[in-house]
Amino acid sequence: MNRINRRDVLRLAASSALLSALPFQRAFAQSSGKLIAATPYGIPQVILARALEDPAVKKLIPESELKAWKDPDQLRAWLARAEVMLTATPTNVAANLYNRGVPLVLMNVNVWGTLGMLGLKEKGPLASVEDLAGRHIGVPWRGDMPDLVFRYLIGKAGLEVGRDLKVSYQSSPFETVQMFVAQRLDAVVLPEPMRTATRLQTAQFGQMPAELDLQEEWARLTGEAPNLPQAGVVCRREFLDQHPEQVAAIQHAISRAVDWVVATPNEAALIGSQNSPLATSVFEGAIPGTRIHMATAAESRPRLEAFFTALTDLSSGFIGGKLPGSDFYLREMASNAGGKV
Repeated sequence: MNRINRRDVLRLAASSALLSALPFQRAFAQSSGKLIAATPYGIPQVILARALEDPAVKKLIPESELKAWKDPDQLRAWLARAEVMLTATPTNVAANLYNRGVPLVLMNVNVWGTLGMLGLKEKGPLASVEDLAGRHIGVPWRGDMPDLVFRYLIGKAGLEVGRDLKVSYQSSPFETVQMFVAQRLDAVVLPEPMRTATRLQTAQFGQMPAELDLQEEWARLTGEAPNLPQAGVVCRREFLDQHPEQVAAIQHAISRAVDWVVATPNEAALIGSQNSPLATSVFEGAIPGTRIHMATAAESRPRLEAFFTALTDLSSGFIGGKLPGSDFYLREMASNAGGKV
């Protein structure tokens, strides 16, 4: 089994940190049929890489390129300039870009739970967010999804920053991890696969941190299901308008890819390590630690709107000031196999 090292954590942190249009042909060369797609490192990359190699997709799109975006700003630039036609992305980033005028369509949501916490065992149990009282918490990316979910939950639990606990923000997950490993933080908020990478790194120093699933805490504190619509796949509208059969085939292939990742995590971990700088062991831990299933955009809309509304109360800029309109959500469409996707 591969071991996680400092370089793996650094590269992962760099990949997760999250308008003039160029010609459409840059992202989808109609003469060659080559599709340019994008994804962050991690499980979304495994899903999309598998989907683009699906036989039904290869039949329609023989040539594709999957680029890795290293931070949300790079992704925003690619999408706004039409340098990519398809990408895996956090749902709030997609909604924000849509509200800023980038012609995007959400195809599906396939990551429904990737956030959790690690805590120093010597600070006591970490069975609920209430256990964070009196502790110093590290959070990367102030104002982004991990921060807002965390603040929403501690508010629901009746905790107040400054009064009941201390929160420090770091500019990158790597800085958060460094401080936690050095025991300068009592607990940290991290998404997968960063959480698994950190767990493996701390194990090399003889530490075994306590863990808390923030999706389960959401369910406990709100009474809702422990599924948060955190990431999915979007395409630019001109790709959908000009090539609806390709979009339908990709949508169907993503559904099959998600099922394959869940059913064969060890094989999926190998594909993940072959397509990114992350070790196989990171994917082996991160896949079962993430809630993965595919729901179409239309199916996901009620949960997305509830999720967006809850977090927008903490930050009006989270999704660009308003809920996306109906045309943000891909309508149900027939697949090339004759079914609905």
